[in-house]
Amino acid sequence: MSKPLVDRIPFAKIVTVLAIGFGVALGLCGLTGALSTMARGNVGFLGPLVIIELGAMLLCAVGLVLTVVVWVVAAIIDKSTHKGSDPRRLFDDDSDSRNEK
Repeated sequence: MSKPLVDRIPFAKIVTVLAIGFGVALGLCGLTGALSTMARGNVGFLGPLVIIELGAMLLCAVGLVLTVVVWVVAAIIDKSTHKGSDPRRLFDDDSDSRNEK
């Protein structure tokens, strides 16, 4: 538990997967709408498919919002728990040793 929460959880990967899932569900919802328009009301199997797609869109949207909020809160908490007067380094200390050689 030496690493902060922001470094332990892959927030960027989670947001990417949820955004792709939302986009795919949105595209399938559009295709389903186009197919139902072409069928002129005879939706048959498309009815349950619409519910699944809307559910996937809703879950991905809620997941995106929650993940981004947790990411921001974890970053704020990580910044506020930094103690000491020394500034945070953006890069490892190895970069300084390479310049000396």
